[in-house]
Amino acid sequence: MLRSVLSFLVWVETFSIITAQAFLPAVPVWKGDSEKLLHSPNAPDAIPFENSAGFESAGFDACASWFRAAAENCPFIHCDTLCITASGNYVPLYYFSAEWPMNRNKPLLLFQGGIHSGEIDGLDAGMLLFRDLAAGKLKELEKNINLAFIPVLNRDGLLRSSSKNRINQRGPITQGWRSNSLNQNLNRDYSKLDAPETRAIAELINRLNPTLYLDIHVTDGADYQYDITYGFIGEHGYSPEISHWMHSNLRPFVDLKLKNAGHIPGDLVFLKNEERPEDGNMQYMFGPRFSHAYADARHTPGILVENHSLKPFKQRVLGTRVFLEAVMALLVDKGELLQKAMQADMNRSKKNCTLAWHEPEISDTIEFLAFRHQKIQNEAAGAAIITWNAKPYTCRIPLWTAQKPKIQREKPRWFIVPVNRTEIIERLRAHGIRYTVIASDTLVNASFFRFEEIAVSGKLPSQGRMRMQGSSQIVKLQRKFLKGSLFIDMQQPLSDLCMLLLDPDSPDSFFQWGMFADISERTEYFEMYAMAQLAEQMMRDNKELKQAFETKCTADEKFRNDPEARLHWWYERSAYADENYLVYPIAFEP
Repeated sequence: MLRSVLSFLVWVETFSIITAQAFLPAVPVWKGDSEKLLHSPNAPDAIPFENSAGFESAGFDACASWFRAAAENCPFIHCDTLCITASGNYVPLYYFSAEWPMNRNKPLLLFQGGIHSGEIDGLDAGMLLFRDLAAGKLKELEKNINLAFIPVLNRDGLLRSSSKNRINQRGPITQGWRSNSLNQNLNRDYSKLDAPETRAIAELINRLNPTLYLDIHVTDGADYQYDITYGFIGEHGYSPEISHWMHSNLRPFVDLKLKNAGHIPGDLVFLKNEERPEDGNMQYMFGPRFSHAYADARHTPGILVENHSLKPFKQRVLGTRVFLEAVMALLVDKGELLQKAMQADMNRSKKNCTLAWHEPEISDTIEFLAFRHQKIQNEAAGAAIITWNAKPYTCRIPLWTAQKPKIQREKPRWFIVPVNRTEIIERLRAHGIRYTVIASDTLVNASFFRFEEIAVSGKLPSQGRMRMQGSSQIVKLQRKFLKGSLFIDMQQPLSDLCMLLLDPDSPDSFFQWGMFADISERTEYFEMYAMAQLAEQMMRDNKELKQAFETKCTADEKFRNDPEARLHWWYERSAYADENYLVYPIAFEP
C-alpha cells in the first residue's frame, strides 16, 4: 500500500513538472536498448532514479547512503572524501577496484558529475554503473580497470535544489544550482583554483594520474537530434598524441556503442548563431580554466560530456551509463596505447607555447542532425523568436574551428617566483608544477615584464575577481629573491601549463585573473615643489633626457600643458621612483 501511495505521489509530481515545462520544444518519443539496463521500480536493488521511473535524481543524501551500504556489501567499493567545501560540507569520492590499494598498472577512469549541480546526470549514471559492477554483471571490466567517481563536485550548489532552477532543461524534477556557495562557476576555475573543489580535483589528478578524465554536463542552447554530445581539444592543442588517439580510437568505438543502444551521439554543439543554425557550429579553443582544456594543457586525456538538456532525464542518464561502460571497455583493450600517447606528449620538446588563439574560422562543412525550425512573432519579446517542432532532418553546415595561434611565446629556461607570493605558490603546488626552493637569499640578473599600463578588463566581476590586462615590454633587471622563493626549471612535463599560468599575456594567467593587481598601485608620491627643483637639476645633468623630454612636449600638447604630468615624467626617471611599480615580479631567463 505504501509503495502504491509513493508511486502515485511521484506520478502526480512528475505530471505537474511535465505540464509546467510545456513551454519547452516538443520532444520525440524515445525507445532504446539501453532501457534494458533499468531495474523495475522498487526492485530490491533499484536505485532512486529507477524508483522514480527515471524522472528524479537520487540527490546527495540518498546517493551517499547507497554508497555506504554498497561499500559494506562489496569489497571492491571504497568511500573517501575529496574535500570540504567553503560551507563546510564534504564532497565524497568513491572508488571501484578489485585490488586495494589499487593496482596502478591498470587503467584508471576518473569521472565526475554535478560540477554544475543542476546538470546532475553523472550522479545517477555512476550509481547505475557501480550497482552493476557490484552485482558482478561486468566481470571482465571489473578485474581490469580502476574507477574513481565524484557524483557531485558542486555539493553546495545541490543544496539550492529546486524544480525551478533550469528553465531550459527537461528533468530531473529537482535540479541543483550552477555555481557553488561563493557563486563561483567551478568549470571556470581550473587555472586559478580559487575554490576548494577545483583545487582538490587538481591535486587528485596529480595523485592518481588517471588514464582518462570525464567531466559530465548537460547543455544549454538550441534543439537538435543528438542526445549525448562530447568533445576534447584537437590535435592543434597541447596534447596532439592524446587527441589523435581519441579521434582514431575512442570516438568511433563509443559512438557505435551509443548508436547500438538507441542513442544519437555527436560532437559538442556550439552554434555560431542559435537564431540561424545553418550559420554553422563552433569548435572553440577553450582555455585551461575549463576542465577538458586544463586536462589537455597538462597532458591528461580529458573529455567534456554535454548531454542535451531538451532530451528527457531518463534518456540522458542511460546514454551516460552506456558511454561510461564503453569507455571502460576501450581503456581495458587499448588503455596502454593511450598511456603511451600521454607519455609522448609529456616528453615532447616544444620550443614555443601558444598563449592565445584567434577566433574560429571556417575549416570544413559537417553533417548536422537538426530539427525543423521557424521564427514566430512573440508579443512579450516584441520580436520573432526561433522555435523547433521535433521534425528531424539532416543538413550540411559550416564548421568553424579555432586553431590559429594569436599569441605565441618562446618558453624560457626557468621562472623564479618570489617567496612572498603565497597565493601563487599554493596554486602552483596544487597544479603539480615541479620546482626547487631557493635555499638562501640570492641576487639575480634576469628578465622581467614591465607594464606601460594595467587596466581592469572584461565583465565585472568575473568569477568573483577583477580581471586585468596591460601592454608590457621585457626588461633586464637585478632583483634579490629571498630564501623560500621557487625556482621552476621549464624542462618538465607541465611546462605548457606553467606558461599558461605564469606568462601575463595568457588569458588564463594568474596575472589576468587579478592576482598581481598590487603592482599597479603607487604607495609613494612626490610634492610638486620638491620635484620641480630636482627635474631642473636632471635637465642640466642629462642632455639626452632633456632632449627626450622636449620631444615629448612638442609631440603631445596635453602633456605639454599639464605641469603635474611633466614633473611625473621626470619622477619616473629619477632615483626616487618605485622600482617595482608596474614590474611583474616573476623573473625568467629566455
